[in-house]
Amino acid sequence: MLCAGVTTYAALRKSAAKSGQWVVISGAGGGLGHIAVQLSSRGMAHRVIGIDAGSKESLIMECGAEHFIDVTKHDDQSIAEEVMKLTGGLGASAVIVCTASNKAYAQAMDFLRFGGTLVCVGMPEGKHVAVEKAYPAAMVAKQTTITAVAVGNRKDAMEVLEFAARGIVKTRVRVEKMEKLTEVFQEMADGKLIGRVVLDLQ
Repeated sequence: MLCAGVTTYAALRKSAAKSGQWVVISGAGGGLGHIAVQLSSRGMAHRVIGIDAGSKESLIMECGAEHFIDVTKHDDQSIAEEVMKLTGGLGASAVIVCTASNKAYAQAMDFLRFGGTLVCVGMPEGKHVAVEKAYPAAMVAKQTTITAVAVGNRKDAMEVLEFAARGIVKTRVRVEKMEKLTEVFQEMADGKLIGRVVLDLQ
Protein backbone atom coordinates (compact mmCIF):
# COMPACT_ATOMS: atom_id res chain seq x y z
CA MET A 1 0.00 0.00 0.00
CA LEU A 2 2.80 2.43 0.82
CA CYS A 3 4.26 2.06 -2.67
CA ALA A 4 1.69 1.18 -5.34
CA GLY A 5 -1.24 2.39 -3.24
CA VAL A 6 0.18 5.80 -2.43
CA THR A 7 1.49 6.35 -5.96
CA THR A 8 -1.78 5.53 -7.72
CA TYR A 9 -3.86 7.43 -5.17
CA ALA A 10 -1.67 10.51 -5.69
CA ALA A 11 -2.11 10.08 -9.46
CA LEU A 12 -5.89 9.91 -9.13
CA ARG A 13 -5.95 12.99 -6.91
CA LYS A 14 -3.69 14.88 -9.29
CA SER A 15 -6.01 14.06 -12.19
CA ALA A 16 -8.70 16.17 -10.48
CA ALA A 17 -11.40 13.74 -11.66
CA LYS A 18 -14.61 14.16 -9.68
CA SER A 19 -16.98 11.48 -8.43
CA GLY A 20 -19.19 10.19 -11.23
CA GLN A 21 -16.68 11.10 -13.94
CA TRP A 22 -15.01 8.60 -16.26
CA VAL A 23 -11.45 7.49 -15.51
CA VAL A 24 -9.51 5.17 -17.83
CA ILE A 25 -6.77 3.08 -16.22
CA SER A 26 -4.27 1.62 -18.67
CA GLY A 27 -2.46 -1.41 -17.31
CA ALA A 28 -5.42 -1.99 -14.98
CA GLY A 29 -4.56 -5.60 -14.17
CA GLY A 30 -0.99 -5.05 -13.01
CA GLY A 31 0.48 -4.39 -9.58
CA LEU A 32 -0.24 -0.66 -9.72
CA GLY A 33 -3.29 -0.87 -11.94
CA HIS A 34 -5.48 -3.22 -9.90
CA ILE A 35 -5.01 -1.01 -6.84
CA ALA A 36 -5.73 2.11 -8.91
CA VAL A 37 -9.02 0.57 -10.11
CA GLN A 38 -10.12 -0.09 -6.53
CA LEU A 39 -9.12 3.35 -5.24
CA SER A 40 -10.77 5.06 -8.19
CA SER A 41 -14.05 3.13 -8.23
CA ARG A 42 -14.59 2.29 -4.57
CA GLY A 43 -12.66 5.03 -2.83
CA MET A 44 -13.36 8.03 -5.08
CA ALA A 45 -16.62 7.01 -6.82
CA HIS A 46 -15.26 7.32 -10.35
CA ARG A 47 -16.67 5.37 -13.27
CA VAL A 48 -13.70 3.23 -14.30
CA ILE A 49 -12.74 1.72 -17.64
CA GLY A 50 -9.90 -0.77 -17.23
CA ILE A 51 -7.59 -1.53 -20.16
CA ASP A 52 -5.25 -4.53 -20.24
CA ALA A 53 -4.79 -7.99 -21.78
CA GLY A 54 -7.84 -10.27 -21.83
CA SER A 55 -6.40 -12.65 -19.22
CA LYS A 56 -6.79 -9.89 -16.61
CA GLU A 57 -10.46 -9.06 -17.24
CA SER A 58 -11.91 -10.92 -14.24
CA LEU A 59 -9.49 -9.29 -11.79
CA ILE A 60 -10.17 -5.82 -13.20
CA MET A 61 -13.93 -6.24 -13.02
CA GLU A 62 -13.67 -7.68 -9.47
CA CYS A 63 -11.69 -4.57 -8.50
CA GLY A 64 -14.62 -2.36 -9.45
CA ALA A 65 -14.23 -1.37 -13.09
CA GLU A 66 -17.48 -0.63 -14.87
CA HIS A 67 -16.07 -1.68 -18.25
CA PHE A 68 -13.07 -3.63 -19.53
CA ILE A 69 -11.28 -3.26 -22.87
CA ASP A 70 -8.94 -5.99 -24.11
CA VAL A 71 -5.99 -4.07 -25.54
CA THR A 72 -4.94 -7.08 -27.64
CA LYS A 73 -8.16 -6.95 -29.68
CA HIS A 74 -7.86 -3.33 -30.81
CA ASP A 75 -5.69 -1.02 -32.85
CA ASP A 76 -5.16 2.62 -31.85
CA GLN A 77 -8.25 3.83 -33.68
CA SER A 78 -10.70 1.16 -32.55
CA ILE A 79 -9.64 1.33 -28.90
CA ALA A 80 -10.22 5.11 -28.89
CA GLU A 81 -13.61 4.56 -30.54
CA GLU A 82 -14.50 2.04 -27.83
CA VAL A 83 -13.59 4.47 -25.05
CA MET A 84 -15.67 7.18 -26.73
CA LYS A 85 -18.63 4.81 -27.08
CA LEU A 86 -18.48 3.80 -23.41
CA THR A 87 -18.26 7.43 -22.26
CA GLY A 88 -21.21 8.61 -24.30
CA GLY A 89 -19.04 10.15 -27.01
CA LEU A 90 -17.30 12.60 -24.69
CA GLY A 91 -14.16 10.79 -23.54
CA ALA A 92 -12.65 10.36 -20.08
CA SER A 93 -11.95 13.11 -17.58
CA ALA A 94 -8.70 11.37 -16.70
CA VAL A 95 -6.42 8.64 -18.00
CA ILE A 96 -3.96 7.06 -15.58
CA VAL A 97 -1.23 5.13 -17.41
CA CYS A 98 0.14 2.52 -15.00
CA THR A 99 1.82 0.38 -17.63
CA ALA A 100 5.37 0.96 -18.88
CA SER A 101 4.29 1.21 -22.51
CA ASN A 102 4.93 4.04 -24.96
CA LYS A 103 1.96 2.80 -27.01
CA ALA A 104 -0.34 3.18 -23.99
CA TYR A 105 0.72 6.80 -23.65
CA ALA A 106 0.12 7.46 -27.35
CA GLN A 107 -3.35 5.89 -27.15
CA ALA A 108 -4.23 7.81 -23.98
CA MET A 109 -4.35 11.19 -25.68
CA ASP A 110 -7.29 10.04 -27.82
CA PHE A 111 -9.25 8.90 -24.74
CA LEU A 112 -9.44 12.35 -23.15
CA ARG A 113 -12.48 14.58 -23.15
CA PHE A 114 -12.37 18.39 -23.26
CA GLY A 115 -10.38 19.53 -20.22
CA GLY A 116 -9.16 15.98 -19.50
CA THR A 117 -5.90 15.05 -17.82
CA LEU A 118 -3.34 12.36 -18.63
CA VAL A 119 -1.34 11.26 -15.59
CA CYS A 120 1.98 9.51 -16.24
CA VAL A 121 2.86 6.78 -13.74
CA GLY A 122 4.41 3.84 -15.64
CA MET A 123 7.90 4.47 -17.04
CA PRO A 124 8.81 2.73 -20.32
CA GLU A 125 12.29 1.25 -20.52
CA GLY A 126 14.90 1.87 -23.18
CA LYS A 127 15.26 4.96 -25.31
CA HIS A 128 13.27 7.95 -24.12
CA VAL A 129 10.27 8.62 -26.34
CA ALA A 130 7.98 11.66 -26.13
CA VAL A 131 4.25 11.13 -25.67
CA GLU A 132 3.01 10.56 -29.20
CA LYS A 133 -0.06 12.58 -30.27
CA ALA A 134 0.63 15.27 -27.67
CA TYR A 135 0.21 17.89 -30.39
CA PRO A 136 0.14 21.47 -29.03
CA ALA A 137 -2.69 22.55 -31.36
CA ALA A 138 -4.87 19.59 -30.31
CA MET A 139 -4.09 20.14 -26.62
CA VAL A 140 -4.99 23.81 -26.87
CA ALA A 141 -8.23 23.01 -28.71
CA LYS A 142 -9.28 20.37 -26.17
CA GLN A 143 -7.67 22.11 -23.16
CA THR A 144 -6.01 18.83 -22.11
CA THR A 145 -3.23 18.47 -19.55
CA ILE A 146 -0.34 16.05 -19.09
CA THR A 147 1.07 15.63 -15.61
CA ALA A 148 3.03 12.98 -13.70
CA VAL A 149 3.38 11.39 -10.28
CA ALA A 150 6.36 9.59 -8.72
CA VAL A 151 4.88 9.02 -5.25
CA GLY A 152 2.41 10.65 -2.89
CA ASN A 153 2.81 12.48 0.40
CA ARG A 154 2.13 11.69 4.06
CA LYS A 155 -1.56 12.62 3.78
CA ASP A 156 -1.97 10.32 0.75
CA ALA A 157 -0.32 7.49 2.69
CA MET A 158 -2.62 7.92 5.68
CA GLU A 159 -5.73 7.97 3.48
CA VAL A 160 -4.64 4.88 1.51
CA LEU A 161 -3.97 2.96 4.73
CA GLU A 162 -7.43 3.96 5.96
CA PHE A 163 -8.98 2.62 2.72
CA ALA A 164 -7.09 -0.64 3.26
CA ALA A 165 -8.15 -0.88 6.91
CA ARG A 166 -11.79 -0.45 5.85
CA GLY A 167 -11.41 -3.23 3.28
CA ILE A 168 -11.99 -0.93 0.30
CA VAL A 169 -8.63 -1.82 -1.23
CA LYS A 170 -7.06 -5.28 -1.26
CA THR A 171 -3.90 -6.38 -3.03
CA ARG A 172 -3.84 -9.39 -5.32
CA VAL A 173 -0.59 -11.15 -4.36
CA ARG A 174 0.96 -14.44 -5.38
CA VAL A 175 3.98 -15.90 -3.56
CA GLU A 176 6.65 -17.67 -5.61
CA LYS A 177 10.00 -19.23 -4.70
CA MET A 178 13.19 -17.47 -5.85
CA GLU A 179 13.78 -20.33 -8.29
CA LYS A 180 10.74 -19.13 -10.26
CA LEU A 181 12.19 -15.66 -10.81
CA THR A 182 12.90 -16.22 -14.53
CA GLU A 183 9.33 -17.44 -15.11
CA VAL A 184 7.91 -14.44 -13.24
CA PHE A 185 9.96 -12.06 -15.39
CA GLN A 186 8.75 -13.86 -18.51
CA GLU A 187 5.14 -13.40 -17.37
CA MET A 188 5.86 -9.70 -16.94
CA ALA A 189 7.45 -9.45 -20.38
CA ASP A 190 4.46 -11.24 -21.94
CA GLY A 191 1.97 -8.98 -20.18
CA LYS A 192 0.40 -11.94 -18.37
CA LEU A 193 1.32 -11.17 -14.78
CA ILE A 194 -1.82 -10.53 -12.75
CA GLY A 195 -1.48 -8.31 -9.67
CA ARG A 196 1.75 -8.59 -7.68
CA VAL A 197 4.29 -11.36 -7.09
CA VAL A 198 6.18 -11.64 -3.80
CA LEU A 199 9.38 -13.69 -3.89
CA ASP A 200 10.01 -16.06 -1.00
CA LEU A 201 13.74 -15.86 -0.26
CA GLN A 202 13.81 -18.68 2.30
